[in-house]
Amino acid sequence: MQTDIEQVAEQYPHLAHAFDLIPQGELHLQRLQDLNRSWQNMPGAQRQYAEVVVNEERPAVDTSRTFDIIYAGGGLNLLNAAVMTLRYGLRVLVFDRFTVGAVHREWNISREELQELLDVGLLTEQELESIIQREYSSGLVRFAPQNIRVPAAELYLTDVLNIAVDAEKLTALCLQKIQSHAPENGQPNLILHQTTFMRCAVEPRMRVTVDVQDNGGEVQSYQARLLIDGMGATSPIACQLNCGRPFSLVCPTVGTVARGYRQGTGSLEIDPTLGEVLVSTEDANKGRQLIWEAFPGREDQVAIYLFYYAEAGQRVDLLELFDDFFALLPTYKDTSDVEVLKPVYGFIPAGYNIKLPWEPEQKVLAYDRVLSLGDAAAFQSPLTFCGFGSYVRNLRRITTLLQIALQSNCLSAQELNRIRASEAVPAVARAFSKFMIAKPASQEPAWQVNETLNVFCRVLNDLGEPITNAFFKDRVGWLNYSRIVLATPGYYRKIYTLALQTLSFAEILGWITAWLQLGRQSFMYHFYLFARPGLRSSVGKRIMRSLKPSLGLHLVGWIEGMEQIRRGSSKQ
Repeated sequence: MQTDIEQVAEQYPHLAHAFDLIPQGELHLQRLQDLNRSWQNMPGAQRQYAEVVVNEERPAVDTSRTFDIIYAGGGLNLLNAAVMTLRYGLRVLVFDRFTVGAVHREWNISREELQELLDVGLLTEQELESIIQREYSSGLVRFAPQNIRVPAAELYLTDVLNIAVDAEKLTALCLQKIQSHAPENGQPNLILHQTTFMRCAVEPRMRVTVDVQDNGGEVQSYQARLLIDGMGATSPIACQLNCGRPFSLVCPTVGTVARGYRQGTGSLEIDPTLGEVLVSTEDANKGRQLIWEAFPGREDQVAIYLFYYAEAGQRVDLLELFDDFFALLPTYKDTSDVEVLKPVYGFIPAGYNIKLPWEPEQKVLAYDRVLSLGDAAAFQSPLTFCGFGSYVRNLRRITTLLQIALQSNCLSAQELNRIRASEAVPAVARAFSKFMIAKPASQEPAWQVNETLNVFCRVLNDLGEPITNAFFKDRVGWLNYSRIVLATPGYYRKIYTLALQTLSFAEILGWITAWLQLGRQSFMYHFYLFARPGLRSSVGKRIMRSLKPSLGLHLVGWIEGMEQIRRGSSKQ
């Protein structure tokens, strides 16, 4: 009987050969195939979806199976769950269809962004240092210049994705804290591995009942005041909430963590002081502009990724991309003495809450007592597609709002829908990410994406490091973003024609709407700085406590959002 690896060998020979040598290669291939099927089976234009969230009365379950919050998905969710139990004493249940805490990507972030994990009380200084694998002096952004018609321009970033985080160690720390902490009600927290979400029944005024199936096929029910959907890009809840179209863009990503790369400053070598953030080595092929990332980690380990940008409705195949990865990797880095330790892979989605007047739907994150976070919500940057960075930047604000929502019983869909990652900058960056999606050869030259991105690098180089860093961290303000947009035609007159070819009429209006919303946010931020002393005074706090709960949640959400901008601005 053929193994899974042998079955894919004919169609994906490079993938099969590599996975045959990787520890637990069969298991990784099964998970890869499962994720690939889940994404490809997600509805597209037909807008069909499974009803997994329903309004339905259920009898109460035993107190041992009753929680404050249930988390579906055990990746980044662990950070949120750990804060909610450690800081607020809530009882939490975290389950995952595979292993809670297992991650399929390494994580990179800046040191000042990691400060959020200290400020929110999740980690100690010592624990934070223990999860840092390596810190780079700079990060490289370079796009292939061979065939472009403009001057080439490299971009070197400082304090952007320059910390390599040990993802497994971080999730293990969160897991240990959740399991060892005693919630205020005396009942222990619960972790369930190999447990699959089936459906949930919502009683809006009381609770949500979550049905799950364990590895043996037995169905169990658990109840909570709130369900957090962290099931990632293929979440059935996100799919239902958004009528079968939960995302607008996607970044299919594959790669490996390996050791044995030759170190040095040559193009085929790994420089341990440098993170390669966005690097292309050739023009678009097969309608895809492939982009590399390389992040040195602990000792001589290196995480290397290959990805491309695509519309959510396009056919994407992780197995095909992985086969290309192993075929092309030797042209990117010297692999003669490399030992692969594990594969990394995933679909990183993006979707934004920009609603045009004639559109009946917008991005929805919540049902009564059900809220999507992380990749299931997909509000991370469409430029770097760094879900970890977005999650950490928003962790303090979201956990604060969750506690207020639970405390005041503001758990309706309308109220929960306000608890979301900051979206103003990612929304305006969505139009930019469209220029990174390659078109068929019949529609544009294969070098077009590389040419456009070389222009972009030149614009940012000339505008300076503060604006560049803010842009890559989803923190750029309206004025500086407008400077980027207005400066580009001076370097590249073709940008007007290219924009009309790249963006539909609706997308242009959507970008204008997002730009105006960013301007509104910048105006409100300056107003907040004026009003901040009064809001933080004893009188201001007393007034806020006297407000109607839903209005209080809305106001606190606005204040926390402004504080998040202030923290980011103070570090630029």
